[in-house]
Amino acid sequence: MKFSLAQPQFIYELGKRNNQEDSIYPSSGNATADDRLFIVCDGMGGHEHGEQASRIVTESFAKYVSEHVDDETVFNNEMFEEALEMAYQALDEADDNRGSKKMGTTLTFILFHKGGCFMAHIGDSRIYHVRPSEKRFLYMSRDHSLVFELFRSGEISYEEMKTHPKKNIITRAMMPGEDNRISAETVNTTDVQPGDYFYLCSDGMLERTEESDIMGILASDNTDTAKQQRLISTALDNKDNHSAYIIRVEKVEQEEGDDQMRNDEATSRANVVNYIPELNKQAVTKVAEGDFVSDGPVKEKVKKKFPWVKVMLVLIAAAAYFLFYYIPKQRDMNVSHWEKNQEKSTIKDTLTNYNNPDEKAYGAEKRDSVNNSSKSTAASQQSDNKNRKSNNDWQANGKKNDKRNSSQSQNKQKQQQKQQPKPQPKTESQPAGNGGGAAPAEKPAANPTPAPAPAPAAQPTPPPAAPPTNNGGIDAAFE
Repeated sequence: MKFSLAQPQFIYELGKRNNQEDSIYPSSGNATADDRLFIVCDGMGGHEHGEQASRIVTESFAKYVSEHVDDETVFNNEMFEEALEMAYQALDEADDNRGSKKMGTTLTFILFHKGGCFMAHIGDSRIYHVRPSEKRFLYMSRDHSLVFELFRSGEISYEEMKTHPKKNIITRAMMPGEDNRISAETVNTTDVQPGDYFYLCSDGMLERTEESDIMGILASDNTDTAKQQRLISTALDNKDNHSAYIIRVEKVEQEEGDDQMRNDEATSRANVVNYIPELNKQAVTKVAEGDFVSDGPVKEKVKKKFPWVKVMLVLIAAAAYFLFYYIPKQRDMNVSHWEKNQEKSTIKDTLTNYNNPDEKAYGAEKRDSVNNSSKSTAASQQSDNKNRKSNNDWQANGKKNDKRNSSQSQNKQKQQQKQQPKPQPKTESQPAGNGGGAAPAEKPAANPTPAPAPAPAAQPTPPPAAPPTNNGGIDAAFE
């Protein structure tokens, strides 16, 4: 069996960690379509320890394969065990027992060889074999973790594995100095077709990514580079290091004896598809960017996103933009332009009037007219003030005459009262000589002079009439 591969695509991201503990082979940017060995390891043990362990394991396996495998070699389980032991020995040599945490690493291993595709893994890093033409997983490696064992025992569901507080506890890892070496689970398959994908990844790629997400991206019509970028975008906010290799098979040439080769992918206990057949019953909806809607049973028709929702959101956003930003801004700009145009127009008119002789004459005539009108108004106000002062003086003189006449009348009355005679008092007659005779009758007194009638009181002299006015001036006849 001979394979032709497309250019492999790799992912090697730091995440939100301070150091990179993952290791991939071939190293970043060095993979070619001629490569047949691909490894992803997730180191652990803290700074320097994890990255050292993952690097040692990848280099050790790569060295063994380069020395023992060629195009005509059928890679088998015994050869893998030799390579694994070689890697353990390299870890033992590097272990100095000085750290508080012991170094270790997970392992995912894929080798395309004459007898098919050999896959092996230790820990919770995964291997996927995807057939996009059928939209199904042929293989997904099971995690060597505590939560998967709880799932197998029926204590938790498969969905609960993803959120369980102990999901990061693994039950297998490659570590130095162990008396009992941890073995790997291996699978070999000859069921490989053109268009199939093999996807190796550390658990950091799976923080926010579901199986249906992986299927949706790899089954899309995009290029391998676009699929790589799409997978990277799904893990942008992941906390852990995340690394992966994406390998697409372009061509497979069958050879004599291929049917005799080991082919246990579909029956292996390491294959999660054998535990959870529902993995291949999830709905996958493909869009232009390679995105998808995941989870849920498969329908007769592929789910479709409703574009009107996006259209409505775009319309609402556009309306808000025009109402609250564009229209007010345009209004302010129009007002500003109008003010500037008015200012320019005023300046232009001023310059025009200054330079135009006719406009100069018109301006002078207009100024004279305004000055004459101002003078006429001032003269009229001055005349009114004079008339008002004259009336006030006339009224004041009238009041003085009235007071003087009243004083003269009172003096005249006093003089008349002084000239009147005073009344004579009555006198008793003297007795006659007869000594007791009757008194002679008195002679009638002469008629008294009648008192002069009091002079009539002087009437106050009426004030002179106000002088008639004629358009602000005193009438000529009155003068």
